[in-house]
Amino acid sequence: MLSNLFNRQARRFAGIDFLDLIPVSRVDFVQEEGGDQVILKIPRYRDFLFGRLIQPRLGPDKRFVRMKLDARGSYLWARMNGERCIGDLVAGFQEAFPQDAEQAGERISGYLYNMYDQKLLDFENL
Repeated sequence: MLSNLFNRQARRFAGIDFLDLIPVSRVDFVQEEGGDQVILKIPRYRDFLFGRLIQPRLGPDKRFVRMKLDARGSYLWARMNGERCIGDLVAGFQEAFPQDAEQAGERISGYLYNMYDQKLLDFENL
């Protein structure tokens, strides 16, 4: 009970079914031609001060950190179009990766929550 007082995230997600949330990317990403790998383009400086002062002055090669996702992360990220809920992503993931179908809902929910916590994605209906 005391943790809810100090934990804003716990209050934000209270009473919400995570599988009904709709994830949307907050960063630009590139999908490689010929392959299915997704590369996230994360701004080097994302805080208020450096993000406004230094980030625009960096060269095009140093402006973004490129983060390559593995096959599973690329599958999920490419399908986050603002229309599919996490439940739909889990069902598609289980069909595409049947060897990882066990506990897929929990693992994908944890993965997407961590990406939300790092401010790489947002939930449209939160």
